[in-house]
Amino acid sequence: MYKCGRCGRAAVTGQVVPDGRTVGLARVPVLPARVEALSGLSAIPLEYVRPADERAGLGDAFHLARTHANDHTAPRIPVVDISPFLGATSSQQQRDACVEAVRAAAADWGVMHIAGHGIPAELMDRLRAAGAAFFALPIQDKEAYANDPAAGRLQGYGSRLATNASGQREWEDYLFHLVQPDGLADHALWPAHPPDYVPATHDFGRRTRELTSTLLAILSMGLLGPDRGDALEKALITHSQAEAGDEHEQKQQQDDLDLLLQFKINYYPRCPQPELAIGVEAHTDVSALSFILHNGVPGLQVLHGGRWVTARDEPGTIIVHVGDALEILSNGRYTSVLHRGLVNRDAVRISWVVFAEPPPDTVVLRPLPELVMADQPARFTPRTFKQHLDSKLFKKKQQEQQKAKEEEDGNGVHHHDEPPPQTQTH
Repeated sequence: MYKCGRCGRAAVTGQVVPDGRTVGLARVPVLPARVEALSGLSAIPLEYVRPADERAGLGDAFHLARTHANDHTAPRIPVVDISPFLGATSSQQQRDACVEAVRAAAADWGVMHIAGHGIPAELMDRLRAAGAAFFALPIQDKEAYANDPAAGRLQGYGSRLATNASGQREWEDYLFHLVQPDGLADHALWPAHPPDYVPATHDFGRRTRELTSTLLAILSMGLLGPDRGDALEKALITHSQAEAGDEHEQKQQQDDLDLLLQFKINYYPRCPQPELAIGVEAHTDVSALSFILHNGVPGLQVLHGGRWVTARDEPGTIIVHVGDALEILSNGRYTSVLHRGLVNRDAVRISWVVFAEPPPDTVVLRPLPELVMADQPARFTPRTFKQHLDSKLFKKKQQEQQKAKEEEDGNGVHHHDEPPPQTQTH
């Protein structure tokens, strides 16, 4: 038996073999708080072994990516070039075609690779280099930025500890903090090393905020026509009627009511048994849109047409997910994509994600009125972003408790389809 230093939970561990049995049970040291410290083991601790029904679809991300690439019948995540929408010399026909391509990808897939987005390749390379350099630091140096979810401090350096009834953990460490609006960001949580982390992250956040507005405009036009490009962003923010006060006070009020861009670097260490573990559980994002860069190592999978599709490496593009908030506003016409992150034996995978979210309490999420009709009633009840997040977490807890009860009643024998969507809480 041992007790986890992070959650105080007692457990038995041993070597895990592919069929899920354990051998050589013995007293072991306290499990390190960071997954990075486990990557040199020959077998993963039991806390990281997924249930048997979930393991059926897992495997080494490199192997699955190669298999998918060689399957010419396998579907591929759409690649959409939005440069015609941004170009001053583009024809209306080109702009309309761009809007339709984005709309179709958001409706059918809920995910796409965006090319022609306007963010310089040099800036994306700087962001990747800065994030990789931070995670290359010794663990004790990174701990200076540690978060404490139990105390309500979600921002900072952390690991995906047990958040489910069975106490399972995910094979991931991360760094998480707000990046926009800059006036609300706690810069004390931004690493001082490497030196380019702050300027690169700040510039990328600013550029991503601009890209968020561009994509929301395109997606609005896809729903309501060319004259309604402002509909979705208006629905996601509350425009401040600034009260009397100095310029700083008015700027603070506006920041409080703008979209929040949360920034997360996911670090997936090498895993000795990727067929048993997972980097991130299957989930949908609660955001309106999520923007993803990665280091070229495969791992992202999305559910499409009842099968898991491995994202290909499309150089120069940014992966964009539709999240729950946008699905609600579109009355289900756009799909909040179910996705997960796999791991592998051979290489560290790193991804950089920006979640574009509405203010938690001041915006009520509901389907746009133009999309609610007699034959197409509202599919979602009005709720704030915070209420949606709380409700989703509560439902997740209920589902996991019910699953645990079924497994206990069935003596551990259980047969389920894909796990229900989970909430990515950064």
